[in-house]
Amino acid sequence: MKEKLWAFCRKLISLALNLSILYMETIAMPISWDYGHELVFTMYTELSNMFNVAVCALVALCQLLDLFTGRELPRWVKQLKFWSTSCLTMTFLTVVFILAPMYEDGNGWYIMLFTGSMLYHHFLNPVVAMVSFLLFEREPRLPLASVPLALVPTIVYGVYDLWGNITGRIDGPYPFMRVYDQTIQESLMWFAIILGTNLLYAFVLWWLGGNGKKHRKKGPKLEFIG
Repeated sequence: MKEKLWAFCRKLISLALNLSILYMETIAMPISWDYGHELVFTMYTELSNMFNVAVCALVALCQLLDLFTGRELPRWVKQLKFWSTSCLTMTFLTVVFILAPMYEDGNGWYIMLFTGSMLYHHFLNPVVAMVSFLLFEREPRLPLASVPLALVPTIVYGVYDLWGNITGRIDGPYPFMRVYDQTIQESLMWFAIILGTNLLYAFVLWWLGGNGKKHRKKGPKLEFIG
């Protein structure tokens, strides 16, 4: 009985968290659009948040249905949530460890985490996505092979953005994407660092989400008489 009650509460909280991300995006995206218009389609932050919103809507719908059926998320939906959460984790930690420290006055963390649309895209949405995935969307479990697949969105964006910078259609928008402001070796180094860290973050998410633990099979109890 307790397990069923917890499963119901877990799905209900997951539904609420995913809907909260949808709500926050209705605030954040208009701010981003007013600031950069079509430039939002060149930025990993905005694109990853758009992807996450679509996935959160799908997860919320599934969780709503699961409240009545007692089922868990379809594995392919959980896989998509893993991908989108990995992207937002990448966004959040790239801001914290790479972009924010580039501000010489030391205000980078405040500016990039708590002002404008960045409050939502760099901080709130990633944190809520990680909380929902790690604590309330632990079933079904994903195989280890899911981890490298989480790099697919980042690779697609990287190829798209690098080609745009090479052809001159896109400028940046991140300093390490401006191929003509650095050597080929530096560009390749950044690409390797980003993919490597993305893989690391994806693995940590996968592991903390309980996917690395083996299910214990319940067998018949043995009674010894004598």
